[in-house]
Amino acid sequence: MLINNRDGQIFMYGAVGDVFWEEGFTAMQVVEALAEHGRDKDVTVRMDSGGGDPLTAIAIYNALRAHDGKVTVQIDAMSASAASLIAMGADERVMKAGAWMMIHEPSTGRWGTAQELKDGADLLDMQADEYAKLYAKASGKTNEEAREVMKAETWLTGETAVEAGFATSHDAGTASLMSCTPFNFTMYSKAPKELVTMARSNKWDKEPEPTPLTQEEQTQMPKTDEEIAQMVADAEAKGKANGAKEGVTAYMKLQKQVMELPQAQKQPKLAESFMTDGMDFEQIKAKFDLMEDNEPAPTPLPLPSQSEYNTMRQTGAGLDNTDKPQQSTMSAGSIYKKRRELIAS
Repeated sequence: MLINNRDGQIFMYGAVGDVFWEEGFTAMQVVEALAEHGRDKDVTVRMDSGGGDPLTAIAIYNALRAHDGKVTVQIDAMSASAASLIAMGADERVMKAGAWMMIHEPSTGRWGTAQELKDGADLLDMQADEYAKLYAKASGKTNEEAREVMKAETWLTGETAVEAGFATSHDAGTASLMSCTPFNFTMYSKAPKELVTMARSNKWDKEPEPTPLTQEEQTQMPKTDEEIAQMVADAEAKGKANGAKEGVTAYMKLQKQVMELPQAQKQPKLAESFMTDGMDFEQIKAKFDLMEDNEPAPTPLPLPSQSEYNTMRQTGAGLDNTDKPQQSTMSAGSIYKKRRELIAS
């Protein structure tokens, strides 16, 4: 949760980054809140966070460092892990009564080959060295001293945080953590027992159960297959209505492409049904090609008998329909007679 109040306070309550369900704040939200507040104005950041994403924490740290006005981080209840890294970016770090701070090394879950695991360990070492520089700069310790504090997973009250240099002041009060923002403190190896007990008793170490539907929501839920089908149809109709113009244009373009196919010109109704079914041009073309490939070959006609063949030949030549061989109607004399007529003419 991140709120930029009217009195100039920015609240960083919950996890660092969008990593633990929905209760958290991001670097972009912090940057926007600082811009809304005013780059030159002093600002108070009120914090109650069990930690989260270290890279988000680095981005927020640098955003606080870049702010032109004075930045005061007020730890209302908890500043653990990545959240404590953010606090180091402030000019003043105030521990309120009963507040805690925890500093440790970055960690990750990883699997792979031996070399991949070694590479992952090297990367974590590099990150830890860089984070140690930020803790050292804020506290006045050396980088090596800050790294030792991280390795020990150090839990600090207001008083001990000031003594170690990680806080600039603290309010006296009983160290009660009952007002902490929900967080799975069981993930930390040296978390105070009261924190672990509180996390387990409140089931902060479990995935949240889904919120049960109200009576009104249950009434509105579809109960039969017909009601579900109607909801789907209504949603589709709404979607079609929103994109009706685009849909018509696309359909007309598809229709023009499809009707240029020779197969579609022969079977226009079939082509129309393909388009109505939602098939695109390539699918329709493939469908027609497949139909052509599967079209049965024409059945060959039976061969005629010798008698039928003779009749067909004679009929085609204009001769009598008979099976007997036809005699020539011209003699040798008539041929010579015709030749003399041609020469004489």
